[in-house]
Amino acid sequence: MKTKKLLIFLAVLVLSSLLLGACQPAAETEEPMEETEMVEETEEPMEETEEPMEETEETMEETEVAEEEPTPLWTKNLRQAVAAAIDRETIVDRVFEGRNIPAYHMVPEGYPFATQPFFDKYGTRDLDMAIDLLTEEGYTEDNPFVFDLWYPPEHYGTTTADVMQVIKEQLEETGLMVVTLNVMNWAEYVDGFVAGELPFFILGWFPDFADPENWLSPFASCLQSPDNGVFYCNEEMDQLLASAAASSDPAEREALYQEIGDLYAEEVPTLPLFWEPEFVSYKPGIEGVTIGAPFEFNYDVLSFAEDATPASGSMDTIIIGTTDEVNSLDASDAYSTHDWEIIKNTGAALLSYTPGTSELVPGAAAEMPEVSEDGLTYTFTLRDNLAFADGTPVTAQNYVDSWNRLNTLEGQVSGLIQLYVESVEAVDELTVAYKLKDTFGFFPALAATAPFVVTNPNTFVEDEIVQFPETLDGIGAYRMVSHTVGEQMVLEANPEYFGEAPTIPNVIIRYFADPTTMSNAIEAGEIDVAWRILGAVEAVRLQDVESVIVEKVEAPALRYMVFNHEFTVVE
Repeated sequence: MKTKKLLIFLAVLVLSSLLLGACQPAAETEEPMEETEMVEETEEPMEETEEPMEETEETMEETEVAEEEPTPLWTKNLRQAVAAAIDRETIVDRVFEGRNIPAYHMVPEGYPFATQPFFDKYGTRDLDMAIDLLTEEGYTEDNPFVFDLWYPPEHYGTTTADVMQVIKEQLEETGLMVVTLNVMNWAEYVDGFVAGELPFFILGWFPDFADPENWLSPFASCLQSPDNGVFYCNEEMDQLLASAAASSDPAEREALYQEIGDLYAEEVPTLPLFWEPEFVSYKPGIEGVTIGAPFEFNYDVLSFAEDATPASGSMDTIIIGTTDEVNSLDASDAYSTHDWEIIKNTGAALLSYTPGTSELVPGAAAEMPEVSEDGLTYTFTLRDNLAFADGTPVTAQNYVDSWNRLNTLEGQVSGLIQLYVESVEAVDELTVAYKLKDTFGFFPALAATAPFVVTNPNTFVEDEIVQFPETLDGIGAYRMVSHTVGEQMVLEANPEYFGEAPTIPNVIIRYFADPTTMSNAIEAGEIDVAWRILGAVEAVRLQDVESVIVEKVEAPALRYMVFNHEFTVVE
């Protein structure tokens, strides 16, 4: 029994030990579980650390938003600082040896109502004013105002680079500006500034028509300024310009243009630099080279004298050289001097000029327009024998279609016409009426510009601009039969032309990279005429060449700087 009891006791003891051993791991796993519970207790502090993380993300988002909000580059203080720092007299003396004339307004001296507001406000130069204005904007020697200045290296002559270098030096003389000079070929340059891609750049201007209005609204009106890359808009300026353009009272116009000039110098939409003479050179024996104030070069009046030696070897062909480039040959889009020259030699505006003068005469119109009593409607009667060079008849409806196309496509030149014209109506097959937005006494001169050259619907479709057509079959003295961009263009007499046939039936226009190459070509007898832009340097040199005739063109040509008022930067 004792042994049995002892065995039972030992069995119970062993069993108890086994049970205790089996329970021990469970107890050990509970302790980590308790630690896990402690970790769960730390979740609140972790939530606290997540809040700062959320704040950091918000801060990053705010920073991103701030970076995505660009600000205008050109404040009024900065535009005025540039205007005050420029010394036109020094530019003219250093670069042109005094041959050019400093410009203190966009309107040329000698024009009615011309003033000199930039001289009145800034003098010939006010460096202290420039420094004060830049300092007000927060710029220092350690933190200067840095910006790009663009120019076409050859389009306005080889002196352009020298002008830009002097301007750079004058601006940087403030100690608070750093200027980077950039170049771009002319065709890309035009596309760039029209698209608003250039912040500060140089341009030239020749009048579309002879009135102070045309030296101001293209740069300072809300509607027209984008066409020239300015993108300036000021309601007060718009109202003043509209009032001055519509007024027929000389005393009222004088007072208004004085006020406009003062506001222009204050706001500085653009910055006039200097008036530059234009030159044309040609070989002896070439007749009819007459370029007047409207800046028109008519090819159809050119002729060879009996003793002439044409560059082509034929009396039927004349070769004209230019450093210009074609930007657009679409009359609903084109807005440069060379483009207009081609368009008006292959087409005809409603009114035209007697070659070499500013006398307006009928063009596509049979006579001068009839004006309504209120001065708001101009009615033109077309010639009854108008036809495009491909034989397609021209009617008043073609002019309505051209107007509608210009309005729809909104090309480079659209603002020039939209500012003044309300609507166009075909009264009958040969009568077209233009209703104006106000009484603009200069409208006949406007009707002599390229946008009033009717476009051939077989080439210029209604839903797109055609910058580089293969041919130009207009209503002018010539038709364009070929054009190789940057090399040459070939024109031949238009068999459907309503006027007298050109004396020289074929015209070849050769395109040169720079004035020096072009002047060398005429000196060598490779071309008959060297036209814009010859430049003063080459013109002076050619004056000493016996085989070349050089003439100064009596027409104002302005060089000016453009501020892109919508150009933005990210601070």
